[in-house]
Amino acid sequence: MSDVTFKTAGSIAATPFDRATGKASSYPAAAFRLPRWAKLFLLGIVPPIALLALWSYAVHQEWLAEQILPDPRLVYETTLDLLVTGQLPAELLVSLGRVAAGLALGGGLGLLFGLGFGLFRTLDIYVAPTVRAICLVPSLGWLPFFMLVFGIGEGLKIVLIAKTCFLPLMVGAYEGIRNRPRKYDDVSRALEFSWFARVRLVVWPSILPSILTGVRQAMSRGWKVLILVEMISSAAGLGYLMMWGRKAFQLDVVFATMIVIGLVGWALDHALTRFQHRTTLWSFKAAV
Repeated sequence: MSDVTFKTAGSIAATPFDRATGKASSYPAAAFRLPRWAKLFLLGIVPPIALLALWSYAVHQEWLAEQILPDPRLVYETTLDLLVTGQLPAELLVSLGRVAAGLALGGGLGLLFGLGFGLFRTLDIYVAPTVRAICLVPSLGWLPFFMLVFGIGEGLKIVLIAKTCFLPLMVGAYEGIRNRPRKYDDVSRALEFSWFARVRLVVWPSILPSILTGVRQAMSRGWKVLILVEMISSAAGLGYLMMWGRKAFQLDVVFATMIVIGLVGWALDHALTRFQHRTTLWSFKAAV
């Protein structure tokens, strides 16, 4: 009696040639393949959805009083009301204006100091240690002194943000100059560039990635300090809105403001990250 081998439809379709070239297994995988952006989006929304589900479950189980942990639907409705009335956009614009002013002032000075310390050895030896020691005092540690000097108005907030943004830009510029490839200097000397041309054509492009990283850090730190200062002494801004909600015992306003602060901070950092990547794409290609 001869042996008879029965083949299924799948085994008949998957011929030795198909198995060797991988055609038989590629069709099912291609049917369920998602674009990269879709995978990143799905993975990115999992933590917020899980946190929202836990929040809703905690409210439903009454783990905390409703006055302390409001319902997510109430927070959503409050956010919509603040947007419709224009109060939330107005407070957001005030906070963004303060951050922009502080970043321009403190970041600009930090960039100048960092370039000076990196380009001139004498300044790095005799002046830089004192500046670094002053910068290592936390910004909130300067708050009592700044309140006596600048009062409790807009100047106080901008100066504190500027002080916070000063150090990241100074360190970014300094480290960028000190860690730049020395072969760039050799090329500039071989081409007999002037000092100004060397700084503009060689030094600045080589330290740009480090400076943009400092800008991101300065923006992040300045945003956090701004909210704290507005909570302590302010009559406008997101921090003021949060403190107003706490004093009125409207925790839905507090949670709505916290969500907006987090989303805006993330959006600013994401925008700066994309800008840094596009602006310094040549540096990534050169490193490959």
